[in-house]
Amino acid sequence: MGVVSAAADAIVAVFSLTIVVAAPLLDAQSVLPHTLYPAPLLELKRWYAAEFGDYLVAQSPGFFRGLVCLELAFQWPLAVATLYGILTRRRWAATTSLMAGVGTLTSMSAILGEMLGSGKSTPKLLQMYVPYAVFAVIAILRGLCSCSGRTTAGSSLGPSARKKRV
Repeated sequence: MGVVSAAADAIVAVFSLTIVVAAPLLDAQSVLPHTLYPAPLLELKRWYAAEFGDYLVAQSPGFFRGLVCLELAFQWPLAVATLYGILTRRRWAATTSLMAGVGTLTSMSAILGEMLGSGKSTPKLLQMYVPYAVFAVIAILRGLCSCSGRTTAGSSLGPSARKKRV
């Protein structure tokens, strides 16, 4: 089980890192003024949208801007916390991993539903988004399956360190 757990940690850490970097630098361009970003970042976003045919990034429909706001306010801080927790081997990383996975899967369900339902997606575009849905499932499973027998879920204290009720 240790190999599977280490692999899940590595996958969640890599995808969390991509969210930590991409959310404020690229995704936020859909909702924040373009004057906040240097020209190379604006050009990188334009190139990505053209290269992968990402019509959601290029057109920024309302629901997509809403998901980006959710990502910046909720998922980005969770990705930072999850990455830190995994790298420093904190027990609470299971909780942040679970929360990040659920948030990402919710967003990916809406995005993939739009892409597949509209018929506008290309295989190349789906190859960019589907891995995030897979990451979300792995993050959820990591959060659910990493409970230790020594402590209760959500507690970083061992059984002997907790106060006893009288």
